[in-house]
Amino acid sequence: MRATRFVTLAAALAASGCYAYLPSSPQELVPGEAVRLRLSAQEAMRYADLRLADPRSMEGTYLERSDDQLMIEATVSPSDRERGTQFLVQRVTVPLTGILDVERKRLDNVRTGLVVGGGAALVAAFIVGNATGWGSDSERPPDAPEARRIPLLRFSIPLGGR
Repeated sequence: MRATRFVTLAAALAASGCYAYLPSSPQELVPGEAVRLRLSAQEAMRYADLRLADPRSMEGTYLERSDDQLMIEATVSPSDRERGTQFLVQRVTVPLTGILDVERKRLDNVRTGLVVGGGAALVAAFIVGNATGWGSDSERPPDAPEARRIPLLRFSIPLGGR
């Protein structure tokens, strides 16, 4: 029962992700930054053939800005599902009038710390659980040995002649 709790906790921590999107403006963007644009309904219809993961949201890398548009290297889905699921990128110019929100992708230190800490706790719990046994003595099968061994990998590296 404990193992399922740890797996559930680890899955919840991993689902939280290490990145967050912070609100920004087109003037604050730096070329090469990962961005997400929320598009107006009319603008989203222009990019229907790109097969974006979310039709109203475009994620990609900011390239440059002119007076009235942004150039984004957008992540697009493949047009043929039978040929594979590899994502492609395409350079797209988006008029500023069609952009509702601009967000910059940033590393979230708190979430990253939770994922790393949760993973370390899961590994430690697994090692301790294997060393001491997962259940109580009443749950242990009668033929189970008392001592448990954790096999270690052993190898040697030859350093020259005999």
